[in-house]
Amino acid sequence: MKEQSKYRQIFEALRKSIRDGVYTGAVPLPSEEALVRKYKVSRITAVRAMEELVRCGLVYRKRGAGTFATKTASLESGRLGLIMPSLAVGEVFPVMCQALMSCARKDGYSLVLGDISASTPSKRAIEAGKVARAFVEQHVAGVIFQPLAFLRTPERVTREILTLFDNAEIPVVLIDRSVRSGREPVRHDFVGIDNVAAGRALGEHMMNQGAKRVRFLMRPNCAAVIQDRLEGAASALGLGSGKDFKIVACPDDLGALGPIFRKRNRPDAVICESDYVAAVFRNTLDKLGLSVPGDVLLAGFDDVRCAKTTFPQLTTIHQPCGDIALIAYLTLRERIRNPGLPPRHIYLPAPLVIRESTGAGRLEDVKTARRSKRGS
Repeated sequence: MKEQSKYRQIFEALRKSIRDGVYTGAVPLPSEEALVRKYKVSRITAVRAMEELVRCGLVYRKRGAGTFATKTASLESGRLGLIMPSLAVGEVFPVMCQALMSCARKDGYSLVLGDISASTPSKRAIEAGKVARAFVEQHVAGVIFQPLAFLRTPERVTREILTLFDNAEIPVVLIDRSVRSGREPVRHDFVGIDNVAAGRALGEHMMNQGAKRVRFLMRPNCAAVIQDRLEGAASALGLGSGKDFKIVACPDDLGALGPIFRKRNRPDAVICESDYVAAVFRNTLDKLGLSVPGDVLLAGFDDVRCAKTTFPQLTTIHQPCGDIALIAYLTLRERIRNPGLPPRHIYLPAPLVIRESTGAGRLEDVKTARRSKRGS
């Protein structure tokens, strides 16, 4: 075996042993001479493997005593926890989960996925609490956590879980949704998209398409990110985010939506909280005898599969799921190694994807028709 491969083999073997707790702060690693004998390599190769462990901050040398695992290395148990309550109810989150698992595996970690699969938000909240307590007992090295939603007090429950991890000195990175403590964000890292900017982009697009009566459809007890999307869209349209702009209802609730969309001055454009809600609402419009985009322009958020399978295809905001997962993982690794860093909120680009549901070209058709009418 080449010396280069041997050096990596020694490095990985020692790193795994450190993470598995074989070499605690009181138990030194094998000497370079012992590594030479065990792996049948040159002294230069053994020294190189040790120097790489030093460079990664996993070991330190103590004169006359040997080489020992650092405090940072002892925190790196080899296990990371993932709490993602929406995993079973959305298309975005399985993609993020797979990407996180891939990142962890490449770096020698195992990602422990908390079992949160209940059918209701309240039961998922209970499960999330149980998973958090289990992670504390397992002494995981860190946790990636998607805050809870669709509860009457989601931020209170989320803060209770964060307090568990804080008391156990387990670092946490929030993903997809941040959470506030009063008016201020909690002191934890966050990775996601700028939902206010995303909402603004859709609001501007609807205005450019000639829509005059734009509304925002959201389900009851939505996550804070949905409120951000609402406020962004409202600001682009020069509207308030109150009852005149938002519609709070389930997208298939004909009893609530029928009176709004049967009126003569009904909304001519609807921005939905997500692609899933937009796809369901598209069927509701069908039942009301309204077409998309002929009668109502329609858009959502996330750019998941249903945005492309709905007819017509949905205009939406693209969620960079893989990039969010990668940055969240790297942020957690850095937080584990440098717990004193100030909290960071990292927002990734989320481009507008224009498709047929907002009538691309519709405004131009209207202008053409007006010019023809003037010409005649």
